[in-house]
Amino acid sequence: MEYFCLLTCVGFQSYLESMKEISIKIDDELYRRASRKVTDLEAEVNRHVTEYLEAINGDDDGILAARAHMADLFQATGNFGVGVRPSREEMHERGSIH
Repeated sequence: MEYFCLLTCVGFQSYLESMKEISIKIDDELYRRASRKVTDLEAEVNRHVTEYLEAINGDDDGILAARAHMADLFQATGNFGVGVRPSREEMHERGSIH
C-alpha cells in the first residue's frame, strides 16, 4: 500500500510541476465583492484564465485536423498539378499592336 501511495504522490507532484503559476493583483474591495458572489473564487478565476489562454492560442486540434485532411487530399489526387508550365517567352508573348 505504501508503494502505491509513493507512485501516486510522485505522479501528482510531476503533474503539478508541469503547470505554471500566475499571480494577479486586484483591488481588495473588488476581491471581497467577487468572493461573496462566487463560492470558489480561485477555481473560477483559474477556469476563466485557462479558457482565455486557450482561446488566444487558436484551435490547434482543428488546424492539425485540417492539415491532415489536406495531406490526404493531395495524396489522393496523385501529384495534382495545373498543367504544363509555359516558357518565359510564351508568358510574355504579346499580340500585334495593329
